[in-house]
Amino acid sequence: MFVMLLVAFAAIACINDLTPEGAWASPHVDKEKIFIGNKDGHIVRFDIGTGTLDTGWRYPNGDGLGAIYSDSVIIGDNVYGTGYNCTGDKCDGEIFGLNLADGRSIWGQGGLELKTKLVGSIGATDDSIFVGTTALGDEEESADGYFYAIDASPNASSIVRWRIPLDGNSFSGVAIDGSTAFISTMAGTVYAIDISDIEDASNPEDRIKWTFDAEGALAGPILAVDGTIYFGDFANKAYKLNTSLRSSASLRLELESVNGEWKFDAGSWVWAKPIVEDGITYISALNGDVFAVDDSSGTEKWSATVEGQIVASPTLFDRKRGDTRERALAVPSGEKNVWVISVIDGRELGVFVTDEKVKSSPVIHNSQMYVHALNGDMKWYSVDDTTQRGCINLKGGERCD
Repeated sequence: MFVMLLVAFAAIACINDLTPEGAWASPHVDKEKIFIGNKDGHIVRFDIGTGTLDTGWRYPNGDGLGAIYSDSVIIGDNVYGTGYNCTGDKCDGEIFGLNLADGRSIWGQGGLELKTKLVGSIGATDDSIFVGTTALGDEEESADGYFYAIDASPNASSIVRWRIPLDGNSFSGVAIDGSTAFISTMAGTVYAIDISDIEDASNPEDRIKWTFDAEGALAGPILAVDGTIYFGDFANKAYKLNTSLRSSASLRLELESVNGEWKFDAGSWVWAKPIVEDGITYISALNGDVFAVDDSSGTEKWSATVEGQIVASPTLFDRKRGDTRERALAVPSGEKNVWVISVIDGRELGVFVTDEKVKSSPVIHNSQMYVHALNGDMKWYSVDDTTQRGCINLKGGERCD
């Protein structure tokens, strides 16, 4: 327990140190537009066709929200996100919803303001968004964190539908699979929460289906897909849980290998979200190691190492080699560049040269890769030959080619 507390304090210190940085948000592509939170705390819209920022589309109009770590989420005609700023121990966060057409708040003058850190990405359904927080600074008996269910409708009379207290600060964001949301805390707990019948605000804590205790603090995103979740902790472990076979009777159950669950030792903190394709789970560790793991057994198939820390999830993509195309991983480095490695054996295949730190996931669109660098620039490259095709500063809109 003492070791876990030390790890938790260290991780929270890392988040606090990085608060002024921003530029962790990944690009989100929608209909030839990219929506992204920039380095000074504004969400902006980039026109892919012209390679420019859309003049007049920016939120908020005045000072930025601080750091925007979460990726944008689009539901229908609106885009949602979070941001926060801290002065000492006092933090001000905002959950915003914006009209895609003009960038105006769908909830009036602004979004939902909370005295807390808002780090992880939003979970979304057709009419609701779900957000994890740290403790609330304006509540004397605040829990260490909360899971919020929020009405995503424009002009909602009451934005907050209900909330559930958590046992620790939540930095992981919310992952959704069907009618279940998953969120984790720095206390090392994963929560499975029922989000069906969302309008029912009675006894929200009864919505907790089950919980699971990891070996270490949990800060990184959760991957939820087809009755399975994947995540990593700060005790150097990555996990696969079969959520379809767990129930309220299995609170804090141990891993069940007979159900295909496993735990993998990555040798370093696992912050980046695991990714899965064709029976292989790709796990990235903070020290720069990448592992290909058999999804059914959790055994290692190969490993590779890139220069620098890996904070954000790699991106799978196809690259053209002569008359054929090969599958590869684009791995963002916290030191600089995005490294290309083979999914077959982990060999280094090339590099997208950013010359800047990258702590967001690259995004592929129309054979080009878009990368948000930590200095606030967004660069894009040909996926086939890795050459840079453009660069724009997301704060002022100036070209930086």
